[in-house]
Formats: sequence, structure tokens, C-alpha cells
Amino acid sequence: MMNAVSAVTYHIVGGGIAGLACAWLLKEKHPAIRSVIYEAGDHLGGRAYSYQDKTLSRVLDNSLHAVVGANSFMSRFVKKSEWKKSPLFFDITSGQIDGSVYANQDLLLKSFCNTASKDVAPQIKRKILRSFFPFTPAKRRVWFSEQNLSQRIINVLSGYADEVCLRHKLHKIISQFGMAAQLDFGSHQVDIGANDKIILALDNLNCSKILHTIPLEHNAIVNIIYQTSQTIFLPQGSSFIGVKGGSFDWLFSNSNLLTAVISDYIPEQDNLSHLAIKIWGEIDKIRGVNSAFMPAFKAVCIKNATIKQDIINNSHRPDNAFSQYPNVFVAGDWSMKDYPCCMETAFNSAKRAINTALKTA
Repeated sequence: MMNAVSAVTYHIVGGGIAGLACAWLLKEKHPAIRSVIYEAGDHLGGRAYSYQDKTLSRVLDNSLHAVVGANSFMSRFVKKSEWKKSPLFFDITSGQIDGSVYANQDLLLKSFCNTASKDVAPQIKRKILRSFFPFTPAKRRVWFSEQNLSQRIINVLSGYADEVCLRHKLHKIISQFGMAAQLDFGSHQVDIGANDKIILALDNLNCSKILHTIPLEHNAIVNIIYQTSQTIFLPQGSSFIGVKGGSFDWLFSNSNLLTAVISDYIPEQDNLSHLAIKIWGEIDKIRGVNSAFMPAFKAVCIKNATIKQDIINNSHRPDNAFSQYPNVFVAGDWSMKDYPCCMETAFNSAKRAINTALKTA
């Protein structure tokens, strides 16, 4: 059993964007407070990290992440010259190209929320409209990861924690007199000091097991990454394009990689290899070519990518960062009722959890 430390420690469980942002906020504004991150896996980043892929023999992001210019948190990591212009939209059926954000709002909303536009909770729709409109040119710009999530974001944020403990999966919280007294990691327990705080920056499914709450419904995302022999150029020189009437929603071009993204994916819907072949035919149509062969590809389905952001799920999301324990607080994009699940919301949830915890000191 580890001994409790004498200094105030914030025990951050979960090394994703929300957990890393908690450590960053503490170090920036309250450097005297010690922070420890406990991560169940062998790397930090949660749903946003890079890894060495054996299939394509190169570093890949676990999932392509796109961020719009209205996200103030990500602006800290992206230079002005790196923001891309507003996307074009290609209609597979008609072959028409347009750049109207209004005409393609259903596709944009589906992408923001990983939920069919018609199902997105009205409160979340309003939050998106208030956050991103008037849709100025600066807000309309987009940055997307180029197999550098760990290098660009995760490695930078991880330096703010005083200690990082990998392969530490939390089994349960042991309480005493109504307070969280120990974190039980199975092989050992960590004592919680009288003035210490715990931030549960876990995904909804794992957090529900620890706090014994009802888990929320989740939607999947599919990324199909094609490795080509040369750089593929999209219509009008765009580096990314929205797709209407096709088998996928977005196509991103980065050097010799093309990434097709499907939001709100139904895992039982298709065999991923067959889907990749079908999508490559649609990519040919977008490019106006007939490929002689299909390149090597990597298809990844992230089954629990985000919670379904409909009315029912949104109503069950927390109203605040409190838990049943006075010294335990919750963070994570899923925990922010009325907000779309994204990196910006994860950061905002960290800010809320830290501020709430500090006020209860």
C-alpha cells in the first residue's frame, strides 16, 4: 500500500485529453498542487494518440481528428498557417461540388456529434450554433491530424503532470465516512490524503462502473486509411472534402495517405474490407479517374467512439462535475450536458472539474 503524500495531490484517473488538460490547468494556475495521472493503457491520449502501424509500416493516428477554428483550446497547438480553408462538398449522385455550409449542415452536424442530424438533441444543436456562428472565415477554418497526434498534442500535455502511472486500471474507489479514501488498482491501493482530490477523467463506460451509474449509449466511427504511391489531389486542390450520397462522410488527403471517415457507423452493417473496396470506387468518382488497382489500406472501427448525442442520452449526462463522493469529480466530453463530444468539450470539462474541486478545498 502506498503512503499518502503530505502535499495536496490531485489524483487524475484517465490519461486522455480531459485528464491531461486537468494536469495542465493545475500546473499553469496552481503549481504548488501535485498532480498524478493514472492511465489503464500503456500510452497516454485516450482516443487521440499515434502508434506504429504494422500493416502500413508507418506511424498512424488511432483515428483522424478534425478541429474547427472556433475551438480556442486547439488554437494553442496549431499555427495560423496550418489551418485549412472551409471544406468543399461533393455529391456522389450528381457529381456536383459546392462550398455551402448551410446547404450541408446535416453532414456537418452529424460529424460534430457522431449522431445522425435528425437525432441530435436540440440543446446541443443550439450550443453548436452559438459557438460557431456567425460562421466567420476564421471559425470556418479546419485543422486535421496528420499522423502526429501524440507529437503535436499528447506529448506536450503529458509534460505538465508531476507523475504518470501507466498500466494502472482503477477497479474501484474505497470509501470511508462518505469520502473516497483509497483508489484500488487491484495489485495495490493508493491512499487519498485529507485534502487530496480525485478527478475521474474516464470515458462514460468505465466511469459508470466506478460510480455505479447507468452507462450511456455509444456510436461508432470508422476510419479507412489508404496508402498510395504518390500524393492524391482532391477537387480544386482541397485537402479535405465532405461527401454526400456516398458510403462515407469525409475524405482527407495527407501526403500519400487518403483517409475516409464514417460517423455514426453501424458495426454490423458491412464487412470493413468490402466497404473499403466500395469506398475506393467512390473516391475514383470524386477524383474523376479509374484506378488500375486498389492501394494498401487499414480499416479501423472504433465501436465506442462517443456517446450518442440524442435527447435521451443528453438528459442523462451530468449537470455538473460532482459525484457521490465530496472529494471526487468527473471530467470528460461525455460529462458536459448540452455540448457536442469533442476535444474542446473535453478541455472545458477539465476546466469545470478543476474549478469545482478547488472551490471545495
